[in-house]
Amino acid sequence: MRLAMCLEAISKPMKLPKSFGGQGFGNMMKQAQEAMAQAQNIEAALAQETFTVDKGPVKAVYNGIGEMQSIKIDPSVVDPEDIEALEDLILSVVRDGNERSTALRNERVQAIMPKIPGL
Repeated sequence: MRLAMCLEAISKPMKLPKSFGGQGFGNMMKQAQEAMAQAQNIEAALAQETFTVDKGPVKAVYNGIGEMQSIKIDPSVVDPEDIEALEDLILSVVRDGNERSTALRNERVQAIMPKIPGL
């Protein structure tokens, strides 16, 4: 008896709310697809954009997706007796580069986020 009821229940077509699908759903999907295309364009643009992190004797160039492109170290800070100071400068440059590239990416992504319904 139960099996017959279950089979009957799953054989009936499911009724969807009137607001499901139609113009609203199609428009939402279109906006989501446009946002995805814009996100891909953002990645490509960020890969081409560069900025410099300057900590005085240590400078690094990053692209917008966080890849370090180059680093320059002034020979005057290379002291075999004080390697820790140089390590601290390099670490500071790396952290700042990562933070700036993350902030740049977040800024660009937020610019397209309002266009995605429900987010």
